[in-house]
Amino acid sequence: MARPKSEEKRNTLLSVAIQVFAKNGLTASTASITSAAGMAEGTLFIYFKGKDELLNVLYEEIKNDLAESMLCDLSPKASAKDKMHQIWSNYIDWGAKNPDRLTVLHKLKVWEGLRPEVRDKTAARFAELTDLAEGAIANGAFKNIPYHFMLAVFSAQAETVLQFIKQEPDKSDFYKERGFELFWNGLNANG
Repeated sequence: MARPKSEEKRNTLLSVAIQVFAKNGLTASTASITSAAGMAEGTLFIYFKGKDELLNVLYEEIKNDLAESMLCDLSPKASAKDKMHQIWSNYIDWGAKNPDRLTVLHKLKVWEGLRPEVRDKTAARFAELTDLAEGAIANGAFKNIPYHFMLAVFSAQAETVLQFIKQEPDKSDFYKERGFELFWNGLNANG
């Protein structure tokens, strides 16, 4: 009779995989993950069919965690600018607390093995952000730019802010606020 799967072991494998992939890239072996987790080499295959499934699960888990973090504490009555500021702050805080997760997420976004259904499922988690940005464009708060372009600008500026926070943690609030001002003013239709 097969032993029941342990949620704790599965979570340990995912956590260790993030560390290993952040340090060594997505080409790191499954054996290096189980070894770092202090588990037998084949243990990973009890929980995941293979490395591709592990990577797709990691992408989904990281994106879901990011969505939950970015979209929390949004006031429905807040202005578009205040909502976007909260989303920005949440993203920066999450990225500063989870540098390995962010590194792996960036690698997985361009990984050719990412299944379209996983990408689509996680994109749905960001529907509130999509609606906010598209509403801001429609209402004239943002320049008329494609949503994906706005998202790319957001991401690039946030990454710059995170690099400066990493170098100068004592100035994290300064960089977070100035970064948002640059982002908002660059997209603001009145600016």
